[in-house]
Amino acid sequence: MEVALQIKSIDMALKMEKLVDTFIVPIDDFSVNYENTFTLEELKKINEIKKSFVVINKNIHNDELSKLKKVLLILEKMNLKGIIFYDISIVNLKNKLNLKTPLVWNQEHLVTNYQTINYWNSKGVDYAYLSSELTKREIDEIVKKVKAKVFVNVFGYLPMFTSRRNIVKNYLETFNLNAKGNKKVIKNDGKSYIIEDNDKGTVVYSDYVLNALDKDFSNFDYIVFNSNFISEDDMYDTLQKYRKGNTDYKYPINYGFLYQETIYKVK
Repeated sequence: MEVALQIKSIDMALKMEKLVDTFIVPIDDFSVNYENTFTLEELKKINEIKKSFVVINKNIHNDELSKLKKVLLILEKMNLKGIIFYDISIVNLKNKLNLKTPLVWNQEHLVTNYQTINYWNSKGVDYAYLSSELTKREIDEIVKKVKAKVFVNVFGYLPMFTSRRNIVKNYLETFNLNAKGNKKVIKNDGKSYIIEDNDKGTVVYSDYVLNALDKDFSNFDYIVFNSNFISEDDMYDTLQKYRKGNTDYKYPINYGFLYQETIYKVK
């Protein structure tokens, strides 16, 4: 099992390199659902600190394919651990360009069964980033039946809803309301949800921080610590305590859906 940390700065990478096994690095123009993204030059520096996975997880439009192809060819020369992707065009381009950089299938709420994971593995995809809606029992079953290595979220805010539309911005403009910044908070039934509305659309995050660090995940290939909206000091403290086996975390234990079936019915 390896610990993967989604980082927000190069300084964060330098500070935490000894606490983790690899970094997850979202890049400019091609990553969504991340608080910060990086240039290719910054990615190169981070990968030199510790071999990393790069994130390309937005829907790719036809007019972006030419730029994507150029980016993939640049990434091929960086000797990365892999590319975490959403759009299937990346699988096609990997085969067309004969690229060797491993791929991680991450279509968020769709990565939920071993048969589809094995299908993409047969197409040259080496890893699967499992949906956070899966229970621990379901994840264990998948791990036993897949040929690909798996990523599992164990700490951090979780994206619940994503839209290409600027929902918050459109609402504010419609009612002539003013608000600064991309980050907002909506309250419902006593719970507070972080909403980020930027040039790539709108994302709503969970009202809690997933924290399953008291459980044994040694049968998983990668466990992921997501640092979105969590301070670098808090993340450093969390990782340090996890490595030492100290469970006195700032964020309380919360398993999300790991031990709760996700069954919803329309009334």
